[in-house]
Amino acid sequence: MIYNQATLINADYQSHLRYPRMPKEKRAAIFLPYAALNGFEEKIQCVLKQHGN
Repeated sequence: MIYNQATLINADYQSHLRYPRMPKEKRAAIFLPYAALNGFEEKIQCVLKQHGN
């Protein structure tokens, strides 16, 4: 069967009844180790402390 882009974009999503969708918070926690800016906030706070802000 051949699908064009409009068919796929406009298709209704049917979730699986046996496996409900994972909450966004839990899904985000799974991908947290792969975050590009891991430790960024801590580094910003360290720099701010060094400069007296």
